[in-house]
Amino acid sequence: MAIELFWGSGSPFAWRVLLALEYKRLPYVSHLLQFSKQEHKSPQMLALNPRGRVPVLKDGDYVCFESLAILYYLDLKYPQPPIFGRTPEEAGTIMRVICEYQAYIEPRLTTIASGVFQATRICPVMRSPTRCTRSPTRRAPSRDGCRSPTGSSGMPARRSTWSSSPASSC
Repeated sequence: MAIELFWGSGSPFAWRVLLALEYKRLPYVSHLLQFSKQEHKSPQMLALNPRGRVPVLKDGDYVCFESLAILYYLDLKYPQPPIFGRTPEEAGTIMRVICEYQAYIEPRLTTIASGVFQATRICPVMRSPTRCTRSPTRRAPSRDGCRSPTGSSGMPARRSTWSSSPASSC
Protein backbone atom coordinates (compact mmCIF):
# COMPACT_ATOMS: atom_id res chain seq x y z
CA MET A 1 0.00 0.00 0.00
CA ALA A 2 1.35 3.45 -0.91
CA ILE A 3 2.18 6.20 1.51
CA GLU A 4 -0.53 8.86 1.71
CA LEU A 5 0.22 12.45 2.64
CA PHE A 6 -2.50 14.89 3.67
CA TRP A 7 -1.26 18.45 3.41
CA GLY A 8 -2.27 22.02 2.73
CA SER A 9 -0.80 24.62 0.44
CA GLY A 10 1.02 27.31 2.38
CA SER A 11 2.07 25.01 5.23
CA PRO A 12 5.86 25.01 5.61
CA PHE A 13 5.53 21.95 7.86
CA ALA A 14 3.84 20.07 5.03
CA TRP A 15 6.49 21.29 2.60
CA ARG A 16 9.12 19.80 4.91
CA VAL A 17 7.51 16.36 4.55
CA LEU A 18 6.96 16.74 0.80
CA LEU A 19 10.66 17.54 0.38
CA ALA A 20 11.64 14.49 2.44
CA LEU A 21 9.42 12.18 0.38
CA GLU A 22 10.92 13.56 -2.84
CA TYR A 23 14.47 13.41 -1.45
CA LYS A 24 13.98 9.76 -0.50
CA ARG A 25 12.22 9.10 -3.84
CA LEU A 26 9.33 7.40 -2.05
CA PRO A 27 6.10 6.90 -3.99
CA TYR A 28 3.16 8.56 -2.27
CA VAL A 29 -0.40 9.65 -2.86
CA SER A 30 -0.87 13.38 -2.35
CA HIS A 31 -4.07 14.67 -0.75
CA LEU A 32 -4.08 18.46 -1.02
CA LEU A 33 -6.59 19.85 1.49
CA GLN A 34 -8.20 23.26 1.13
CA PHE A 35 -7.92 25.34 4.28
CA SER A 36 -10.62 27.71 3.02
CA LYS A 37 -13.09 24.80 3.07
CA GLN A 38 -11.83 23.61 6.49
CA GLU A 39 -11.04 20.19 4.99
CA HIS A 40 -8.29 19.70 7.58
CA LYS A 41 -11.01 19.84 10.26
CA SER A 42 -13.33 17.31 8.58
CA PRO A 43 -14.40 14.23 10.58
CA GLN A 44 -12.22 12.01 8.36
CA MET A 45 -9.14 14.17 9.06
CA LEU A 46 -9.90 14.50 12.78
CA ALA A 47 -9.97 10.70 12.93
CA LEU A 48 -6.38 10.73 11.61
CA ASN A 49 -5.19 13.76 13.60
CA PRO A 50 -7.40 14.97 16.45
CA ARG A 51 -5.61 18.34 16.38
CA GLY A 52 -6.96 19.03 12.90
CA ARG A 53 -3.60 20.09 11.52
CA VAL A 54 -1.42 19.08 8.60
CA PRO A 55 0.71 17.29 7.57
CA VAL A 56 -0.59 13.81 8.26
CA LEU A 57 1.18 10.76 6.86
CA LYS A 58 -0.55 7.39 6.50
CA ASP A 59 1.64 4.40 5.70
CA GLY A 60 -0.53 1.30 5.59
CA ASP A 61 -2.28 1.18 8.97
CA TYR A 62 0.20 3.53 10.65
CA VAL A 63 -0.72 7.22 10.95
CA CYS A 64 1.81 9.87 11.95
CA PHE A 65 1.43 13.63 12.33
CA GLU A 66 3.77 16.49 13.31
CA SER A 67 6.35 17.08 10.61
CA LEU A 68 9.49 16.20 12.57
CA ALA A 69 7.89 12.98 13.84
CA ILE A 70 7.02 12.11 10.24
CA LEU A 71 10.60 12.80 9.11
CA TYR A 72 11.98 10.64 11.91
CA TYR A 73 9.57 7.83 11.02
CA LEU A 74 10.48 8.02 7.33
CA ASP A 75 14.20 8.02 8.12
CA LEU A 76 13.94 4.88 10.24
CA LYS A 77 11.47 3.03 8.02
CA TYR A 78 13.17 3.98 4.73
CA PRO A 79 16.82 4.59 5.70
CA GLN A 80 18.27 5.42 2.27
CA PRO A 81 19.16 8.15 1.69
CA PRO A 82 19.31 9.31 5.31
CA ILE A 83 17.75 12.59 6.37
CA PHE A 84 19.35 12.85 9.81
CA GLY A 85 22.93 11.97 8.87
CA ARG A 86 25.08 8.88 8.57
CA THR A 87 27.14 9.29 11.73
CA PRO A 88 26.30 10.27 15.31
CA GLU A 89 28.18 13.53 14.74
CA GLU A 90 26.15 14.38 11.63
CA ALA A 91 22.92 13.46 13.43
CA GLY A 92 23.87 15.63 16.42
CA THR A 93 24.67 18.60 14.20
CA ILE A 94 21.46 18.24 12.19
CA MET A 95 19.34 17.98 15.35
CA ARG A 96 21.12 21.00 16.88
CA VAL A 97 20.35 23.10 13.80
CA ILE A 98 16.70 21.99 13.88
CA CYS A 99 16.44 22.90 17.57
CA GLU A 100 18.13 26.27 17.01
CA TYR A 101 15.77 27.04 14.16
CA GLN A 102 12.71 26.15 16.22
CA ALA A 103 13.88 28.09 19.27
CA TYR A 104 15.33 31.24 17.71
CA ILE A 105 14.23 31.71 14.10
CA GLU A 106 10.80 30.14 13.74
CA PRO A 107 9.07 32.33 16.39
CA ARG A 108 10.34 35.50 14.70
CA LEU A 109 9.35 34.28 11.25
CA THR A 110 5.90 33.45 12.58
CA THR A 111 5.59 36.98 13.97
CA ILE A 112 6.62 38.48 10.64
CA ALA A 113 4.34 36.17 8.65
CA SER A 114 1.36 36.96 10.87
CA GLY A 115 2.09 40.66 10.35
CA VAL A 116 2.10 40.20 6.60
CA PHE A 117 -0.73 37.71 6.15
CA GLN A 118 -3.09 38.71 8.97
CA ALA A 119 -2.79 42.51 8.64
CA THR A 120 -1.22 42.94 12.05
CA ARG A 121 1.57 45.32 12.91
CA ILE A 122 4.62 44.60 14.97
CA CYS A 123 4.75 46.97 17.91
CA PRO A 124 8.44 47.65 18.71
CA VAL A 125 7.72 48.06 22.42
CA MET A 126 5.91 44.77 22.85
CA ARG A 127 7.85 42.87 20.17
CA SER A 128 4.74 40.90 19.34
CA PRO A 129 2.01 41.14 16.73
CA THR A 130 -0.94 43.26 17.75
CA ARG A 131 -4.04 44.12 15.84
CA CYS A 132 -4.34 47.87 15.58
CA THR A 133 -7.87 48.96 16.34
CA ARG A 134 -7.68 52.61 15.33
CA SER A 135 -6.72 54.26 12.10
CA PRO A 136 -3.31 55.99 12.00
CA THR A 137 -5.02 59.38 11.68
CA ARG A 138 -6.65 58.95 15.09
CA ARG A 139 -3.45 58.04 16.93
CA ALA A 140 -0.46 60.15 17.78
CA PRO A 141 3.02 58.67 17.36
CA SER A 142 5.04 58.30 20.52
CA ARG A 143 8.80 58.69 20.81
CA ASP A 144 9.50 54.99 20.34
CA GLY A 145 7.67 54.89 17.00
CA CYS A 146 4.68 52.99 18.32
CA ARG A 147 1.34 54.71 17.96
CA SER A 148 -0.77 54.95 21.06
CA PRO A 149 -4.19 56.38 21.78
CA THR A 150 -4.06 60.01 22.82
CA GLY A 151 -5.41 61.28 26.11
CA SER A 152 -7.58 64.36 26.55
CA SER A 153 -4.47 66.56 26.56
CA GLY A 154 -3.47 65.32 23.12
CA MET A 155 -0.40 63.62 24.60
CA PRO A 156 0.16 59.91 24.07
CA ALA A 157 -1.52 57.75 26.70
CA ARG A 158 0.66 56.42 29.48
CA ARG A 159 2.37 53.10 28.84
CA SER A 160 0.57 51.51 31.77
CA THR A 161 -2.69 51.77 29.82
CA TRP A 162 -1.34 49.57 27.04
CA SER A 163 -2.10 45.90 27.03
CA SER A 164 -0.72 43.06 24.99
CA SER A 165 -4.14 41.74 24.10
CA PRO A 166 -4.95 41.30 20.41
CA ALA A 167 -7.31 44.30 20.57
CA SER A 168 -4.66 46.72 21.83
CA SER A 169 -3.35 49.53 19.69
CA CYS A 170 0.30 49.92 19.01
